[in-house]
Amino acid sequence: MVIKIRNKEKKVSKFRLEFKLKQHTPIIHFQSDQSGATLRATELKPKLDRFILENVEGIPFKENANGAKSLDYKVKVEASGKSERTLPNSFLFFANNVIKEDKDKKYMVKVKSIKIEFFSFNSKVLKAIEKYFDEFMLISNFGARSTKGYGNFMTKLNNTESILKKYYPIVFKVSNPNMRDWESTVDTLHKKLKAGINFKSYHKSLLFQYMCTKNLRWEKRKIKEEFPALAKGKEPIDCHIKKEYRYIRAMLGLAGINEYQGKQVVTISHKEIERFSSPIIYKIIDNNIYLLCDRSYEKIMNETFEFSLKGKKFSIKTPSKDEFDLYEFLKFVEKENLISEVK
Repeated sequence: MVIKIRNKEKKVSKFRLEFKLKQHTPIIHFQSDQSGATLRATELKPKLDRFILENVEGIPFKENANGAKSLDYKVKVEASGKSERTLPNSFLFFANNVIKEDKDKKYMVKVKSIKIEFFSFNSKVLKAIEKYFDEFMLISNFGARSTKGYGNFMTKLNNTESILKKYYPIVFKVSNPNMRDWESTVDTLHKKLKAGINFKSYHKSLLFQYMCTKNLRWEKRKIKEEFPALAKGKEPIDCHIKKEYRYIRAMLGLAGINEYQGKQVVTISHKEIERFSSPIIYKIIDNNIYLLCDRSYEKIMNETFEFSLKGKKFSIKTPSKDEFDLYEFLKFVEKENLISEVK
């Protein structure tokens, strides 16, 4: 039988569910040269499992020897139609560089249509997938650099903004986005938010400006004070405040290294924390670019990181909860007319 739900069709049998997806943005695929390269079931299933386990009480699951939980179903992904294969924006995806040979680079893939099929003998699992899969796809991206908008696949949904707000405590969208070049739009905005822009045009980091209102300086000046060889010419005045520093760029994602003039590399490390993704996920939906934000950054607040270069080291802390708040920061950015809150 065919059940029509929210402007789409799902073919349902006793043990099977089927969804059709529209691909909104290309996925950066590690096997882009293979026929049918698209959304991978091996990435989809663990993400969907976690989502359902977080949102459905009493759902039956399996647990492996390492304590990882999974749901009892199989998933099959089929792409149809001619696929497009292009290189991603080099500023949003740094793994590709000009030195790499063409065969070593990762490409974006976009296909005409995708069918997802789920199979399970467990009716509770199938019902949970039927209820939540649309919303899961709305708030998820896949593949490399998924936080920057790549790998966006969706079913057709109404009331998208209310659903985004259901799962993310903080949601903004880009004001007057250039959708014909959404990659550059996302790249430019994120640079303005985090590190600033000093190439062809100049824009001081909004994160830096926000922290000035807290009477705190960022780590960039401290790095150049500790490692004078990295300073280029006369440094501009940052804030007219006392020299109290924080590792503030970590709040929008950790970097393992910082590269400076002359290709000198400053290594950044923590005794326990190795990686931390940006708490901001960019989601491209129709003619809008959304910023979906969580409070994961709170896990690395008030932590001490070590910066080292050629045997010399110094330490600096990330901001405390009293010193940084992501929502407050984005409301500060909103005054620049770059983004507006989704309420």
